[in-house]
Amino acid sequence: MLPRTQTPVLWAAEIAVLAAVLVLRSGWGRDLRWAEAQGEIGTLANDYYEPRREMLTNGFAVAGGVLGALWWAAATWGVLLTGVRRNVAGRGLADFETAAVAGAITGSTIGAAIGLAVGHVWETRHRRRRIARRATHA
Repeated sequence: MLPRTQTPVLWAAEIAVLAAVLVLRSGWGRDLRWAEAQGEIGTLANDYYEPRREMLTNGFAVAGGVLGALWWAAATWGVLLTGVRRNVAGRGLADFETAAVAGAITGSTIGAAIGLAVGHVWETRHRRRRIARRATHA
């Protein structure tokens, strides 16, 4: 379905998706020590960080899906052109759409893993700043 020139890129995308799925399923970057961390800040309520981390993860997943679909579609538009030239436009269109969907899945999975990492780094830095600010005001 894809041109031969896209085979290395396809394998790299598959490996990246598998790595992203492992990161997403591992539980890394989740709020596992929230009670201890909230105690250091001086509160027990934990309704601030989790929704924001989730928004970052979802936002990166959507952006990654859109960018992945656009990139794969732009990189494989030749299959549609080849299908039209060979008088099998339906097959070329199906191949083109398959590539775009594969790009969306790849991009959204990788984007979600990146969003999870960004959310974890943001939360860690924000908690440190809150603790430092609390220490200076005490």
